[in-house]
Amino acid sequence: MKYRTVGIFAHIDSGKTTLTERILFEAGKISAVGSIEDGNTESDSLQEEIERGISIRTTFHTIPWKTTFGEFAIQLVDTPGHIDFRNQVTDLLPAMETAIVVLEAGTVVQSQARLVIEELRKASVPMVFFINKLDRFDEEYLDTLVSLEEILDGVPVSLFQKDPEGKWEYYLRSPSRFPKTVKEELMAWNDELLLSSWNDPSGQTDYSMIGLRSGPGSGKLYPVYGGSAKTGEGVRELLDLVAWTEPKNPPEELGSGLPLLVLSRRTDEELGRYAVVYPTEEKNKSAIQSLGKNKVESGKSPSKDHPKPSFHFIDPETREEATSLEKGKLVFLKDHPDLLLFPGSSVSLANELLNDLETKSSDRVPSPFSIVLEPEHSSEKEFWLCRLEELVWEDPGYCLEKKDDTGQLVLLGRGELHLEIGIRRIQERTEKKLNFSSINIAKLEHLKKMSHKVALEHRAFEDQKSSGALIAVLEDTADFSKHIAFEVSLPEEVKNSIETSFLEACLHGFYGEEIVGLRLRVLSYEIPEGDLQTTLTLLKVAILAGVKELFPSNTYLVGPLTEVEVMVDADHLGVVLSDLSRRNAKVVSIWEAVAGKSHLKANAPAQNLLGFSGALRNMTKGIGISWERTAFTYEFHAVLKE
Repeated sequence: MKYRTVGIFAHIDSGKTTLTERILFEAGKISAVGSIEDGNTESDSLQEEIERGISIRTTFHTIPWKTTFGEFAIQLVDTPGHIDFRNQVTDLLPAMETAIVVLEAGTVVQSQARLVIEELRKASVPMVFFINKLDRFDEEYLDTLVSLEEILDGVPVSLFQKDPEGKWEYYLRSPSRFPKTVKEELMAWNDELLLSSWNDPSGQTDYSMIGLRSGPGSGKLYPVYGGSAKTGEGVRELLDLVAWTEPKNPPEELGSGLPLLVLSRRTDEELGRYAVVYPTEEKNKSAIQSLGKNKVESGKSPSKDHPKPSFHFIDPETREEATSLEKGKLVFLKDHPDLLLFPGSSVSLANELLNDLETKSSDRVPSPFSIVLEPEHSSEKEFWLCRLEELVWEDPGYCLEKKDDTGQLVLLGRGELHLEIGIRRIQERTEKKLNFSSINIAKLEHLKKMSHKVALEHRAFEDQKSSGALIAVLEDTADFSKHIAFEVSLPEEVKNSIETSFLEACLHGFYGEEIVGLRLRVLSYEIPEGDLQTTLTLLKVAILAGVKELFPSNTYLVGPLTEVEVMVDADHLGVVLSDLSRRNAKVVSIWEAVAGKSHLKANAPAQNLLGFSGALRNMTKGIGISWERTAFTYEFHAVLKE
């Protein structure tokens, strides 16, 4: 049996889950096709997914698939489409062998699909495109192909067409019925294939099929099929195409980790905590155990209590203990104190926790969205803490912090929807009450462009004691950083006192937020005679007071910026523009898409767009579709107040 791990990716509402459902039906895994509207699909099982009609976590399904060229076990990975759950998509990419990118007919390639295409290209994952909803838009997919060509910077090859009777036909099923130009397109990416074809006038070998097989893996050929996930048109043909194209080989070398890639983490009532992992090598269970043992014996024992790692592999289909690992066959690996199971990385031993976790965490941009949580009864804090930790363990897109001064808990998430769903999930199946704030948006005070020379000094004890005069320049930096530079030689204790005082002064500015984008350049300082400790105390006061005096007129409040793209019926465009205007959004562009729809782009401070997605659905009676991207960097931020 050949195992193929195939991810399904798309913009929100493009039909990923519907396609997964239809594939399961066509493969005989389910007896009836569920629908998102009825809340009975195989992929969306969480209550939040059923109520909202969107996927919020990755799901895995294995289906048998027979073709004329072999039998396969296709491991389908249905991914969330909303930008708030993007980390679940990026974590999967190292193990993806092939990607199905679902595009929506009747429109250009939408923003989240654009983003995922770029990420798939960077990860060298072969892509097969499926233009969905042709049952509604029939032949209205030219805009999609033109838009796709612009994104790929190459021509996508359309491998489906209408026959004389108006039925769709697909290249892999009947290549002889397609124009010669299509065959040439399938070979054009490889000069050797073209040359071989020219040198074979008898046509005994179909080099176009060879080109179709290896082209996607080279990153130079982009085959496109079309159909309808809802009706099943083109779905079986799509699976044949996926099976025919050569897969990407996951990395053989995984650094210090074990030959197991972590795709996702889960919590199950029966299994407890476990990870979905992808073996990159063929090994039996004893070989894996020995590998872990060898690492321990090399002097890297993870802990005294657990000198030898324990591996418990579960077969996803039978839910029984797996005694061997097949390369590419997904398995469950139960959590263990000696193992680090971080999505997007290889399985590591706990002694490698620090380096691996720091490296992985550095790739994740801190979220500007957070909620403050407080149990209704203090005695229930441990209960809620346990639930929050389970949520964070399953989805590392969340981050949990504790406020030592107030005893409150802070949950950070990747966006408004992400936090909303996280709160709802931890409140499921309990009558205990949890109080939580509205969503907080990160804010900073940014130093305006300036270079200000200051003389900082503080006197006390009836002017008998002085901090000494510190001459410095306060200037802006080219980013959100803050640091100090010394252009004079000073004792370490004095330098430390100046630095800590400066950083403390930056904690709260005129608007009460942290000050960023500034540097204190120390030009000169003469230490006065007398007790050094007293001098350092006075110096701290001089810096705190002097630096803070400059903030009221020289900083401005900044926050994260949200880019929003909206697709609505032309009839609803006016009311949507009115709502965006009320939120002080800047409209970047508006253009008319096909089928009477309008597409607009805008941006606004993230705090202004809270609740916009829900409002959009209400304004357009559930038809409007939006995509939002929020970031908070020096290059990408909003000015909130002057």
